[in-house]
Amino acid sequence: MQTKIDQFIDYLANQRGRSMNTCDNYRHDLEKAAQFFVKNGIENWANVDQYAAINFIAQLKTEQKAKTTINRQISSLKQFFRYLLRTQQLSTNPMDFIDREKVATTSSPVVLTADEIKRLFHVPNVATTNGVRDRALLELMYGTGMQVSELINLKRDQVYLDLRILKLQSEADNQRIVPLGQFAVEWLGKYLAQTKNMASPFVFLNRQGEPLSRQGIWKNFKSWVTKAELDPSITPQALRQTYIADMIDHGSDWQAIQALLGQKSQRAANQYIHYQTKDLIKIFNQFHPRA
Repeated sequence: MQTKIDQFIDYLANQRGRSMNTCDNYRHDLEKAAQFFVKNGIENWANVDQYAAINFIAQLKTEQKAKTTINRQISSLKQFFRYLLRTQQLSTNPMDFIDREKVATTSSPVVLTADEIKRLFHVPNVATTNGVRDRALLELMYGTGMQVSELINLKRDQVYLDLRILKLQSEADNQRIVPLGQFAVEWLGKYLAQTKNMASPFVFLNRQGEPLSRQGIWKNFKSWVTKAELDPSITPQALRQTYIADMIDHGSDWQAIQALLGQKSQRAANQYIHYQTKDLIKIFNQFHPRA
């Protein structure tokens, strides 16, 4: 089992250009899982099925591991088995049956499924200008992880559709680049075209041509959630949390996600300042489902 772990780490380092810290994290997670499987009589990755994986997760819970630690283990195993499938070393992926919700707690952030996102995004009536606006808002919420305060303050001169980026001023002297996926570019472009004669410099406007308020977006969002028949407790923050969860689940570094969101926690501040714009765009394009 160790040989395949070594091959995977070599692949991450040399073909995917992942950092040493990231590779070390993957190695630690996979070796811990391998030790558990061997102890339970499974000495080949091909013999790891969904029940073995569930038992491993249950053991982590028994050890009272933090939710974030368990989710990272799940993410590492998902990426590892995807690699084994791509390299035709396995024919099935037992982690396809393992969901983050299996380790969720009452205090866990709300994360939407792909089906829930699809239902939510199909609510706005895109035959109307306001419907196009609402679809663009949803695409940006999930496609960039932007907060409501950032959306209501977004101005037209901060949008560069040809470059597929936004330029946000997150602090007085700190401009950050936010990559846009193809769907966000499509719907934001349609909305900007339909409102090009509006006098306001702001992007998202109400029926009176004035900037949307925080309360306006929250009110509209609750209506979209209701029409999509989703849990009424879901808020715009859920799309930001889903952005984070999906980026992690697809293999992104947490430090890169923090940089994309404009977060500079004390723990990640040093890593944040070393990310170049082109690196963040590459990371986004590689790991976001709607890039």
